[in-house]
Amino acid sequence: MKRIRTTAALAAAVLTVSGITAAHAQRSPEYAAARSDGKVGEQRDGYLGVVGSQGADIAAMVRDINNKRRSVYTSAAAGKSTIEEYAFTTGCKLIRDTRPGEKYQGLDGSWKTRGGGAPELDPRCP
Repeated sequence: MKRIRTTAALAAAVLTVSGITAAHAQRSPEYAAARSDGKVGEQRDGYLGVVGSQGADIAAMVRDINNKRRSVYTSAAAGKSTIEEYAFTTGCKLIRDTRPGEKYQGLDGSWKTRGGGAPELDPRCP
């Protein structure tokens, strides 16, 4: 029973984070450009990552987005799961939602470019 509640809570929270990420992308042309240019990508741990060597502006933007994500993860996970479990579940959703041409972290930790098919997901993803 506890696992069902945890899974339901995580699923609801993932929708919240996805909405925050989408809202930030709509407000920030820099984020949208960095994402479409392959300068940033979704990591398996639920955080955004810098792909390769990028400038300080990209690193600062990623740090800001990740701070916001961590805040959401902390609030949403309280009493339901660990922050890491919540972030991981959200990472699965964010990778699943990448579009062709966007970067995401593969199972081996390397950056992959999403093609026309489904991205490579961790077998533990819900």
